[in-house]
Amino acid sequence: MLKKWIKVLVGCALLSSSLLFTSTSVHAAAPSVFVNGELQGKAITVNERTLVKLRALTDPEWLVFAYDPKTRIVMFHTKDNRIKVELREGEKTATVNGKKVPIDAAVVNKGGLTYIPIRFISETLGAYVKYFAEDNRVIVRTPRYETLMQGDLTKARLVAMGLPKIQGDAPAPESGEGYHSRGYIFPEGEALRFIFNDAGYSYGYYEVNEQGMAILKWQYDDVAEREWGTKPAFKRSVYFDDFFMSGLFNYGTMDAEGKRKELGSFKPEQSYSNIAMPIEGEKRTDARPEPEAPQGKIKK
Repeated sequence: MLKKWIKVLVGCALLSSSLLFTSTSVHAAAPSVFVNGELQGKAITVNERTLVKLRALTDPEWLVFAYDPKTRIVMFHTKDNRIKVELREGEKTATVNGKKVPIDAAVVNKGGLTYIPIRFISETLGAYVKYFAEDNRVIVRTPRYETLMQGDLTKARLVAMGLPKIQGDAPAPESGEGYHSRGYIFPEGEALRFIFNDAGYSYGYYEVNEQGMAILKWQYDDVAEREWGTKPAFKRSVYFDDFFMSGLFNYGTMDAEGKRKELGSFKPEQSYSNIAMPIEGEKRTDARPEPEAPQGKIKK
């Protein structure tokens, strides 16, 4: 059973502005919404309420979905069956564990996707939600975030590999020819820092921040022969190389001088997929405690 890690996080900015991600001024911009570090470009605002795609919450460790096209009812439940929900398009109520629950904005179906209000996600589904006033940004986290920050090292690395890579102010690397491989290098015992090798044409060093985003800190563009940022120094590290054009995957360890020791090689069932292998004797050293947040009630 999933441990009850879920918290409704409401910062002082929320309480003072009565947001729950709503706007008190017609001139205020709608917040950007990130779910597990991924920007939800198709989040919508209805009557000053922010709604996000239900599918954006897809997490195999958390929610299981079903849809009945005849009744237009979306059904889903937590993997442990603790919470069971039914939603119908256009209605401002949901059925949660057999009981009717009001929703502050009607469920919207747009382009075949179901959108639900942030308030429902936080209060009923129990997702970890926090508003960052300085960036006008809403962060939504499912249990994948806990895995990334505190969980098993191999699973955390898989989550890190799947995070959107935020380039920031770095110049876009120039394209090469014949992309045939990609790889990840992690410091020994860590999942929240890594170097991404894009077929040898460019290398990017990323650090995962508290919001669960992979932020670029250093980049070397081999095509343009251009370096940006500060290159990290790893004492010992592990590497995972996917040679997708040849259908081969290699992994192993590497010392501070870059000398590699291969520990395994195989043909994966699916090419061009994120793969991380457990390394014998390796223990996680970078687990972060779950950040505490002030508690409070969300204003209507």
